[in-house]
Formats: sequence, structure tokens, C-alpha cells
Amino acid sequence: MVAIALVIAGFTAIYLQRVSMINAIDTALTARVDDLSSLIIDGSIPTILTAPGDDNSLVQVVDGTGTVIASSPNIAGENPLSDAQPAPGAQVVTTQALPIGEGDFRLIARTVPAHDQQFTVYAAADLQPVSEAVGALAAILAVGIPILIALVGVTVWIIVGRTLHPVEAIRGRVASISEQQLDRRVPVPDADDEIGRLARTMNDMLDRLEGSADQQRHFVADVSHELRSPLSAIRSQLEVDLAHQDRADWSTTSEEILDETLRMQRLVDDLLLLARSDTHTMPAIYDSVDLDDIVLDLSRKMQPSISIRIDTSRVSGAQIIGNPDQLTRLVRNLLENAARHADTVIRVALTEGDSAATLIISDDGPGIPIADRERAFDRFTRLDEARDRDHGGSGLGLSIAREITRHHGGTIMVDEDPLGGARFTVVIPMAPRYGETSNSASAGG
Repeated sequence: MVAIALVIAGFTAIYLQRVSMINAIDTALTARVDDLSSLIIDGSIPTILTAPGDDNSLVQVVDGTGTVIASSPNIAGENPLSDAQPAPGAQVVTTQALPIGEGDFRLIARTVPAHDQQFTVYAAADLQPVSEAVGALAAILAVGIPILIALVGVTVWIIVGRTLHPVEAIRGRVASISEQQLDRRVPVPDADDEIGRLARTMNDMLDRLEGSADQQRHFVADVSHELRSPLSAIRSQLEVDLAHQDRADWSTTSEEILDETLRMQRLVDDLLLLARSDTHTMPAIYDSVDLDDIVLDLSRKMQPSISIRIDTSRVSGAQIIGNPDQLTRLVRNLLENAARHADTVIRVALTEGDSAATLIISDDGPGIPIADRERAFDRFTRLDEARDRDHGGSGLGLSIAREITRHHGGTIMVDEDPLGGARFTVVIPMAPRYGETSNSASAGG
């Protein structure tokens, strides 16, 4: 592109140089013709005329009979310069060869009527100086433009090469990173430019990929560990009973196996819900739900199975648009989490505002340290590692609660209850934020 631009610029410069020089010649010749026309009209035409410029210029006056009556010294005694005969008062400007020269001349011819006659004034200038000047310029450009193109090419090659060297380094490093080497990072240039920002962005991406891979490995390890416990219990019970069939209590064994199977089923259901949440394929929100009925019903069913009092005196009516099954699971998980940590009482409050319902479930247990409150929602997280797995749960309850809340366009947070213990606050909009209602009919139908 630079070469094309320079070539076009070169031809343009040559053309403009020629046009400029010819225009200057035309101006000088026209001024001399004007002077001679005035002399003819005044009747004072000298025999020897001065030509504009140097010896390359010619001036001649011819009367109506074709006789040369005056001329410049360099063409004294010559025949008329041209047979051009403009109309009276008119002028002709042309480029042509003349009988007295070898090259082209710039010629101006004008017919001047005076004293009952018609005189023709010729003024001409040799174009050889123009050709020589234009040729010299063309020669300079013919040599200079290739040199300039070469310099530009080398300069661009060096600058672009240096500029893209960090990109090549980044590409090489990325090409060498495998799934076992996600801890490696691309080199970051010192300059704070687009390439530097690209390198930092790629390192941020690698950080996210490494974190995701680590999370996936931990997730698989935790799932394997969680499934191993009930499977090991089932296998051990069956092996013992089969080894001592005469003393085996198959009724008790069946109940224990059923409990462990239900435990695995709950874990698989939890994992399935989280997987659907990760892939944004959770069931659509489609119905009007009385959230207070869910809270009161679950509290009433849970109360007989625990020794802790559930206080629902601050539960008021609240109706939202949502998925009844998911909202039931959300409330159940929060109640079960509170029941595992409470000492004497679980307090439940539900209020309805102008645009959202607020559910608060708190306990009087040890609470959650500030540093661990965000981590409490991570999958397979047990803040009290001393608890056994049966008492501590699978560590998925709060994660599922958060995903369900997000799916309904709400927020969930944990802080310290004024009376001690942990307080979970869930805020859910009264209506869906993402148009789920409009899609629910087709989903439900």
C-alpha cells in the first residue's frame, strides 16, 4: 500500500510540475501578446521585438497579407511561425512543432484588427526546458521512490516484528500449556498497551481455567468420597450378614440399606440440581406460590423430629412467582442447616414488601465467622470438620439454596443474628426478572 501510494504521488508530482511550468510560460507569453496588441493599436510597432524570457522564446507580428512585419532577433527574416489564423479579437493557445525548431513549442496566436487591417501576433516558447526539468524530477523519483519503499518496508518489518514478538511469545506459551500445566502463565510485556492488556487478560483467563479445573477435581473427589461412605456401609452390612447368615437380621439390614440408598439418592438429586444450575437448565418459574404456606408447613413437619423449638411467630403472608418445588427445597435446606447448629431455638421470619419477599432463618448456635461466611455457600463445605457426616450433611444444602435463590432473581446472605448464631436472609422478587412467566406456559404445556 505504501508503494502504491508513493508511485501515485510520484506521477502526480511529475504531472503538477509540468502543468505548473507550462502555466508560467502561458502567463509570460500572454503578457507579451497583450503588449504587442497595444502597440499595434497605437500604430507604433518596432521592427525588432523583445521576446519574453530567454532565447527559447519567439515573438512575431504578421500583417493581413502574411508578411512578417516584426519579429524577435532570434527569428529575424523567418517565415510566419504558424498558419493559425484566429478570428478577429480571438486567441489560440496550442502546443506544436514549429519550422524553426526541433522540439515542441508552446504557441499563442492572436488576431488584432487595427487601421483597417488584421494583424496576427505569434508568441512561442520552447518546451525543452520543461521536458528537461520534468525528466530530471522523474529520474529523481525513479531512484528515490524504490529506495524509500525499501526503507519503509524494512522499517515496518522491524517495528511490526518487535511489536508482535510478545504476541509470538504469548502464542508459544499458550501452545505449550496443557490441562496438566494450567499453573503456567504467559509473559506480560512491560508496556501498558494493547498487547500488555491482552497478556494480562489471558493470564486472568488461565486463572479462571485453573480455578475451574481445581474446582472440578475437588468436586469429583468430594462426590466420590460422599458416595463411597454409603456404598461402603451397604457393602459391609451385606458382607457381614452373608458371612453369618444364621445370625443375620435381614429386616434390620434392609432398613439400613434403604437409609443409605435414600442418602445416595438425595446426594444424586442435589448434584443433578447443581449441574442443571451450572448449565442454566433448571425448570422454568411458572406459578404463583404462597411462600408462607411452605415455611409453616415445613416447620410443622420438622418440629416433631427435633428437640429444638421452631419459632414462626414472625411469619406473615407472602406470595411470589416461582417454582414451588425449588422454593420448598430452599426453605427445607435452610431449616435443616439451622437445626444442625441451633442450641435451643430456630427463629423464622417472613415479610412481604412492595417488590420482594424477605425470608430470615436464624439460630442460636455458634454462628459463622466473618471470614467463612462466603465459603459457607461453596459445595461440599463443612465449616465444622469435627462433625460426622451424618450430622454435618453432604455440604451441598447451602450451595443449592444459593442456586435456587439466584434462579429466582434473588439474593441470599449470612450474617450474625443479634441474639447470637447465624442468620440467613433471602430476598426474592415478587415477580420473575427474566420473563420466566411468559415462557412457563409452553414449558408447562
